[in-house]
Amino acid sequence: MSNLRTFQISEGINLHCLKDDKFTTNSVTFFIRTNLTNETAAKAALLARVLKSGCSEYPSVSLFNRHLQELYGCTMDIFTFKKDCRLILCLNFVFANKSFLLPKVFFVAGNTLLCPKTFLNRFMEADFSNGVYAQSKAIRSLKDNKTQYAIFRLYEEMCRDAEYNDVSRSFGISADGSLKELSLITPSSLYAFYNDIITSEPMDVYCIGPASGDEFKACFDKIPFFDMARKKYQPCGRLKGTNEKARIINESYSLTGLNQAVLCMGYTFSKGSVYACEVLNEILSGPSGLLFNTVRQKEGLCYSIFSNILPNTGVLSVCCQTESKNTNKACQIINECIKNAASCTQEQLKTAKESLCAKYSLITDSQQETTGFLFSCRLNSIIPDNEEYINSIKSVSENDIAGIISSLKEQVIYSLN
Repeated sequence: MSNLRTFQISEGINLHCLKDDKFTTNSVTFFIRTNLTNETAAKAALLARVLKSGCSEYPSVSLFNRHLQELYGCTMDIFTFKKDCRLILCLNFVFANKSFLLPKVFFVAGNTLLCPKTFLNRFMEADFSNGVYAQSKAIRSLKDNKTQYAIFRLYEEMCRDAEYNDVSRSFGISADGSLKELSLITPSSLYAFYNDIITSEPMDVYCIGPASGDEFKACFDKIPFFDMARKKYQPCGRLKGTNEKARIINESYSLTGLNQAVLCMGYTFSKGSVYACEVLNEILSGPSGLLFNTVRQKEGLCYSIFSNILPNTGVLSVCCQTESKNTNKACQIINECIKNAASCTQEQLKTAKESLCAKYSLITDSQQETTGFLFSCRLNSIIPDNEEYINSIKSVSENDIAGIISSLKEQVIYSLN
């Protein structure tokens, strides 16, 4: 990705442009970062819904959508997600590669972010109420997915056990916020939050498509963002677990009467690069991973199983669906699989690295995947180039994998029946 161009618009606002003629559309994505807390999660998620309801130029959802259709079917979405201990507000546009559309889409983006529908420093009551109703449903729906809810509870409990002053503890907060925090928000407090993030939080904008960097920048420069220094965030650091022995938590799931459990096991670790963590996760959970081949195929203890590693947070989790009577044995076998990964064979290491290299070689075939990869590299202070990333994965050794596993500490075993 040597043709990636980055323009510093002002301190804290950066425009990243990647010209790629293989796409027939242009993609423009705004990422605005802020701290992840229970309060900011609820407010940001609600703000995304309120901003979707229109802006001063297009004051209703129907007018807004009609105008997007007039822009040759331009699509737009606003949502929030979390990355380690940061919360991200994301605004994305995808539109046809027509030169006259470029300034029009940036005009819509500017109006969406800078000119929402407000009255006397507060959001409109109807938009606010509709947003609260939709967001409360989204928060409640977390429990509708048993596996997703179990993973959330695992992370929540792991953060509860971590050192009190550890900033990484916030990664256990849901990006949707909580019903309690949602109930405390008012139209005026939401507007104050909006005003703060739009004027003081760091922003990265990624533009990918056939249009040139100069064309993207010329359109972006017309958006009157506040030219002032924005907040700077340091890396969150890895979670510092305090449990010498794993804490066991058993909870029941009121929505099902089946004798099935979701077992989630959480570990913290202090060693290992981003690349080594990815390779370890592939050894454990890839197409020919140790967990699937051992726990499911050989032992027949679960219906599905997978692992996930958060390199920057220093957390490894394993999740499987099993019968309630099998949870203890599944725990034992999973721990054995993880220990065995420390002495993985050359063939296992080679297979894992080849699988990851194939994945990252295909990233540039998708605008969405490319945008996500580039933004992740920026957050991790990694060179934003998939070929460099692939070379770093290839250099991972057995000692790198063993180093991560040697620093693993099992923190929480969570079972949802």
